[in-house]
Amino acid sequence: MHFFFSILAVFALLAAPTLAGIRSDVKDLFSREMDTLDFAKVKIEVDRMIDPSIDGEAQLAQIDQMVTTIRTMLPPNADSWEKVEAIRRYIYQPGDWNNGHAFSYDHDDPYGLDVHNKLLSDYMQDRLGNCITMPFLFIVLGQRLGLDVIPAMAPLHVFVKFTDDRGVTHNLETTSGAGRTRDQHYRNLLPITDAAISNDVFLTPLSQEQSVAVIAAIVVEDLIQKQRYHDAMAVADILLDHYPQFVYIMVKKGTAAYHLLRTEFHEKYPNVQDVPEDQRPYLEYLQRVNQYTFEKAETLGWRPVQR
Repeated sequence: MHFFFSILAVFALLAAPTLAGIRSDVKDLFSREMDTLDFAKVKIEVDRMIDPSIDGEAQLAQIDQMVTTIRTMLPPNADSWEKVEAIRRYIYQPGDWNNGHAFSYDHDDPYGLDVHNKLLSDYMQDRLGNCITMPFLFIVLGQRLGLDVIPAMAPLHVFVKFTDDRGVTHNLETTSGAGRTRDQHYRNLLPITDAAISNDVFLTPLSQEQSVAVIAAIVVEDLIQKQRYHDAMAVADILLDHYPQFVYIMVKKGTAAYHLLRTEFHEKYPNVQDVPEDQRPYLEYLQRVNQYTFEKAETLGWRPVQR
């Protein structure tokens, strides 16, 4: 174990400025008052970790202008469903309110494999969204209109849980006009096991803290795309501290460990016997992380999605 800790100590020394910066930024997301959480500010703050050129104040002003326009579309004393309908109309129907350019699903990158397509600024500019930008824009607008809206998870998917004035909660599928959708619809289309339901992995309204973790998942994705695998694992740990059932991030952490195994061992040493003795504890550590994260996710009910 002496060699293992020596390797980690050297890595920590070399990577400290970069790793400490991104870890601190992500940790700070959870330091705010969750009861008064502003989803718009959190999403913009996270997006600026990916693209620091984003003008956060200008984007907030744009969101506020959208809300102002939606308010003009509401009848006097509008109830919650009338507010939902006004948001639907503003987003999905072309008209003067959106300069004849409605928002729609990005069929070229539906999963947001290009991380930049998951930025709210990108969605607001090109109006092509995915299952991250579309639900969170709806939530941002709904929150400012006083609606009870919160995200919920399905495999590789986020949708909106909306509670109306009568206290009844509904699913709104924002990738399809924000229409009402039953839980069974997701179970018919996606690998959602009974275990995933009982363990609150999928289809359950998220807490504010869990919602922040979901918003910040893009940071892990970006780090993996940049081949910053150690940083990705560290940030994944922060998110899992706040959302232990976040199986998507468990799998991402395991994937980052796999990439380190590939680049630092599989591509360098044809056989395990060729690995230098002082690097074997590190090899075993990565193997344990890779195996444990996938096994833990499967125990909670996660299954891979066939794309």
